[in-house]
Amino acid sequence: MDCAIMLCMAGGFPPGAVCSAAYAEMIRRITPWPVRPPFGICTYAAMPVQLGGPGGEREVDISSPDYGWLRRTRVLWFRGASYRDDSGPQKWDWSIHSCDFQNDNCRVLFQVYRSRTRWPVGFVSENGQTIPYPDTEGRLAPFHRAVMVEHGDHAGVMAHSAWFAY
Repeated sequence: MDCAIMLCMAGGFPPGAVCSAAYAEMIRRITPWPVRPPFGICTYAAMPVQLGGPGGEREVDISSPDYGWLRRTRVLWFRGASYRDDSGPQKWDWSIHSCDFQNDNCRVLFQVYRSRTRWPVGFVSENGQTIPYPDTEGRLAPFHRAVMVEHGDHAGVMAHSAWFAY
C-alpha cells in the first residue's frame, strides 16, 4: 500500500478505482492524533505478480537468497528528550527502534532514561553499519523524533538515508 500511496500522491490522486484505496489509507494514517509515523518503504516485495490472468495474483516470494538485500532493509526510529527535574542537572532520554522493510516486527535497539550525558555521536546497527544519531542541537528541543532507512543493494553493499525529523 505504501507504494500505491506514493505513486498516486505523485499524480495528485487521480480519480478512479486505482488510487481510491491508496487515498483512503493515507487519510486513515494521518487523521488520528497523534499522527502515525511516516510511511514504510516502497519495495517490490508486495507488488502483485500475475499468474494466469486477472484474479491470479500473489506477492513476490522474498525468501530466496536473491532477496537477501531486501530482508536487511531496516526502518530506524529515534526519540529523544532533554529536561531538568526541580532545577537539578540536565537529563536526557533516548531510544532507537528497528523495524523490518515493511515497518513491522519492530524491536528496541537502545533505550536510555535519565542519563546525565547526551546520546552518543553514533551506534552500530544490526547490519554492522556505524549510524550517526540525529543532530538535534537547537532543533525541536526539548523533544525530538526522527526516522531513517538503512538499506542495501543487490550486491550486499549497505547504506543509509539521512535522519528525517517529524
